[in-house]
Amino acid sequence: MALKNIILKHWRGDYSLGFAYWIVGVGLTVAVSIIVALTNQFVSSFAVSSSLFGSILVVLCSLIVPLTVWQLVGIWRSAKYHTSEGGRLIWANVVKIMVVLAAIRAVLDFTEIGIPQFQEGVDLMSNGDAVGTFELRVLNAGKELELIGFIPFGTTASVREVVGRYPAVEVIHLNSKGGRVSEAVQLYEFIQKQQLDTYVASECSSACTLAFMGGKNRYLSKRGILGFHSASLPSSSIDNPAQLNDEFKRIYRQHGVSEQFIRQAVGVDGASMWYPGQLELIASRVVDDVVSSDRFAASNAIPQLHNTWQPEHLQQAPDNALVNYWQTVVDNLNFLNFTNPQQCVQYLYPHWFENSLSLVTVLPTNLYSAHQRAIEQVIEQTDLQPDYRVKMGSTQVLVQNMMDSIARDYPRYPEVLGTPEQYKTEEKLLCSASVVLYESALRQGTVERQAALLRYLAHSE
Repeated sequence: MALKNIILKHWRGDYSLGFAYWIVGVGLTVAVSIIVALTNQFVSSFAVSSSLFGSILVVLCSLIVPLTVWQLVGIWRSAKYHTSEGGRLIWANVVKIMVVLAAIRAVLDFTEIGIPQFQEGVDLMSNGDAVGTFELRVLNAGKELELIGFIPFGTTASVREVVGRYPAVEVIHLNSKGGRVSEAVQLYEFIQKQQLDTYVASECSSACTLAFMGGKNRYLSKRGILGFHSASLPSSSIDNPAQLNDEFKRIYRQHGVSEQFIRQAVGVDGASMWYPGQLELIASRVVDDVVSSDRFAASNAIPQLHNTWQPEHLQQAPDNALVNYWQTVVDNLNFLNFTNPQQCVQYLYPHWFENSLSLVTVLPTNLYSAHQRAIEQVIEQTDLQPDYRVKMGSTQVLVQNMMDSIARDYPRYPEVLGTPEQYKTEEKLLCSASVVLYESALRQGTVERQAALLRYLAHSE
């Protein structure tokens, strides 16, 4: 009964303006904020089910809206009656202005955050966590643990349980495209507490990068990639995107990641993804070392080579791997020039076209597989160096001799290769000239000369 009287009395504006504003308005808002924070802590500390989490979201959203309306209406009415009770008009007007501003802010917050979170809560109650599932696999006689899939609610509890059964685990493989930020933070804290190393063989993106940062040592496979973007509500807890991005920043800064990298990472739209190069990841202190895949137990995740490949590979790869790669390129060019010269040109000059050529759809299985294996070898055998410089030496002499030889046998080809954009419509001619150029480099007497010419040609493109 006492509570009902308090509610009615405030709603009618019967309380003094000071009590209504400072106690019911400010004081109650602070109390609700503390309750929300404690609820968030509860969710983060215990393995709550997705349906329970959804129920919490729905209840909070359902209570905060009428509570806010009740607070603001009561304060407005108290301000209205303030002067009749001997109060000063200026304070009544100031409070009314604050109420209007608070109402506008409440509408904006409810539209941008409240409605999406309420919808997410209903969805969690009805359908469970839609983020996705995950697998945990124990590797290397119990010394390594691999996570494949997403990071939904309960991931950390499952990891904790497995590590409890296999206390010798020293490394956790993280191959995930993300999930719940709050869950990733829990996993980050658990990895830190256990002093586990983190390793990515394939892809660790979005919220997964938070867990990755918990590693005592952070390793990336030469085929591995890390993906970054701004937080968004579909992967949130009961926080808003700004708070989630603050969590990203806090963890990155704690490990000495450069401010420039942090700004870029959280500045990418939530619908996109930024995959920085391995050299940049090391320079920005996100990754401690890039290692060959045989450093740890074989991963069950499939690396995405197209995101791992960098232009620097064509300069720094070992001679044999580089020559083998270019041989597969020439094989691809010969096939495409025979079947569809336009596709051959699209392969050579992708920037001329709106869409890049999908090799898997246009090449025979044997050629495509050989090319993929060649890329894998280049990636695996190359230790990228940030301060690498191309050493021309006598290569320019070799290039000149090669071009003179091509001019004798194919008089038009040097001009075609020098100004390829003028021969866009002569696909057969342009592709044939390119094939002869790379075949000439591959016919040099030694692997060293072949590699030197191929590096020069790749550097000149």
